[in-house]
Amino acid sequence: MSRLQQIIKAREDYNIDDWGAGYYAINDQGFVECYPTGDPEQSSTIHKIVDTARQRGVHPPLIIRFPQIIASQLARLDQAFQRSIAEFNYSGGHLGVFPFKVNQRREFIDAIVSCGAKYNYGLEIGSKAELISAMSYSLSRRALLICNGFKDEEFIEMACLAAEIGRNIVSVVEGPDELQMLLDRVGVTNSIPQIGIRTRLYSRGSGKWQNSSGSTSKFGLTIVELLDCLKTLKERGCVDKLTMLHLHIGSQITEIKKFKNALKEAARIYSKITKKGFSINYLNIGGGVGVDYDGSRSSSPCSVNYVLQEFTNDAVYVIAQVCKEENVPEPHIVTESGRVIAAYHSLVVTDIREVQAPTTEASSWLPDTKTHKSLVELRYIYDHLNQKNYAEYYHDAVEYHEELATLFNLGYLDLDERGLAEELFQEICRKTVRFSTIHKRQVAEFASLHQNLVSKYLANFSIFQSIPDAWSIGQLFPVMPLSRHQEKPTHEANIFDITCDSDGCLAQFIDRREIKSVLGLHSPSTEPYYLGFFLVGAYQESLASGHNLFGATHEVEVTIDNGRQTLRITDGDTVSELLETRNFSKKALIARFLKRVEHLQEQNKLTPERGQEIISLLKNYLKSYPYLHC
Repeated sequence: MSRLQQIIKAREDYNIDDWGAGYYAINDQGFVECYPTGDPEQSSTIHKIVDTARQRGVHPPLIIRFPQIIASQLARLDQAFQRSIAEFNYSGGHLGVFPFKVNQRREFIDAIVSCGAKYNYGLEIGSKAELISAMSYSLSRRALLICNGFKDEEFIEMACLAAEIGRNIVSVVEGPDELQMLLDRVGVTNSIPQIGIRTRLYSRGSGKWQNSSGSTSKFGLTIVELLDCLKTLKERGCVDKLTMLHLHIGSQITEIKKFKNALKEAARIYSKITKKGFSINYLNIGGGVGVDYDGSRSSSPCSVNYVLQEFTNDAVYVIAQVCKEENVPEPHIVTESGRVIAAYHSLVVTDIREVQAPTTEASSWLPDTKTHKSLVELRYIYDHLNQKNYAEYYHDAVEYHEELATLFNLGYLDLDERGLAEELFQEICRKTVRFSTIHKRQVAEFASLHQNLVSKYLANFSIFQSIPDAWSIGQLFPVMPLSRHQEKPTHEANIFDITCDSDGCLAQFIDRREIKSVLGLHSPSTEPYYLGFFLVGAYQESLASGHNLFGATHEVEVTIDNGRQTLRITDGDTVSELLETRNFSKKALIARFLKRVEHLQEQNKLTPERGQEIISLLKNYLKSYPYLHC
């Protein structure tokens, strides 16, 4: 296979052209590139970014961010809605808000606010801390600040304060008690927020987060509670305060049909409320625009069976049709999509530190007359195993292997014989797997055996910190080497992190047709071998765990302007910073070290000079990066 043919095959095997969304690709030199603006003329080779960072003293693991992708995704979403609004002559507009919980980094929110200003993009918050942060931003006049989630008196008071200082804020009622708290503020303060009501739809979403919708949802009012709230608003003379109807059927909506059904129900509820004399300006259809993580364009949990334009077309068309049938005004459509805005903008890069690969050399050992008969049988099976008998011979080998293990435990085999038994059995397993994979479909037994024999690549990062969704809910992310795609991969591998936890392992990978249990990787050479974990910009940092006290990684922010690349580097957590989060004071730790050193010096076990060196070293360790060094 030629160099170019191998690159084309790599593009297909890793499916990068489908999940990359025009932002990521493999170039003709075999390197992974990023096009932050979606323009191939403005490209950045990721491997070179890592090399440049290393020259500046920052080594993997690190997270690379492309803020221009945020701007591009905001533009794509807004443009898709504008095209839909024009196509269906929709009289309302579209307003987007970004959910704070998706990525709470200040730099990210700064980018959302600055890049989204031209689209009147707002923010959605679900806690007091998020509200305080969001209130500090100068949003455009039309941009919305939406308060979701459960609220207490203080939360309501903070929302009222936001309204008083001129924020275009909507407090969404999640329960009847919240409405009462809001209305009790009328007359007490100069202003209260606009009021929204979240309704609990009968319709459900699809995918991993479908339980956040439907009649058993955690959030929202039932129809009976909704009617009671409408009655209360009329009785209190606050009809004009209700400006938004809110619904949400879950993050990462995989099936467009489920979304359309929910929209029909929501639009119908909006229409009936409007006919009761309420002038609702905004129909908030929540978030949920999915990301095609595996590029399969399907309804699998890690994909979506629609494109962005189809999503916006259906949203606008369905709402317009119901409003026309009900003869009510068409509301402004509000979306709270965060995943599709954030996911593409960042990737985690790490280096491979060790490869545990099964040997492929045939055993040179031959049995003699003194060898135990079960060892002789294993050797016979190894020599005579073929495509026709592999299943039967493998099962025989399992019995002999178990028998030899028992004999060793009883003291009838020595350690060398035990080693020979293990060597032969492993080689029999590898031959069995090779024969079983000739068939189009492996039976489950041999597929499991295959999985046990793949190479183990030790990656210098923590799955719990960098991609916690992969561990917690089985979310799949695109994973691939950043270079050498002109070469054929030499290993089928799983990826293990450096934490002291067996769950720190990736053994499922994306594929266009089905989930793969192995990833094709190359044999590391003298040069660093980098892996990229893509589409990690949504939720991963918000949910990150300090497992084993591996903290936030180094960050490299990359922008491209007329072909000129600029890198801005932020250091990751140090050992002392991580210890401080667990109430280990740096000052107290050093004091303990000093006490120990002084004690040893009093016993003449340490010289004063060596004692000072030890304290100096310990202070340096506290400043160090917790991951493995080069």
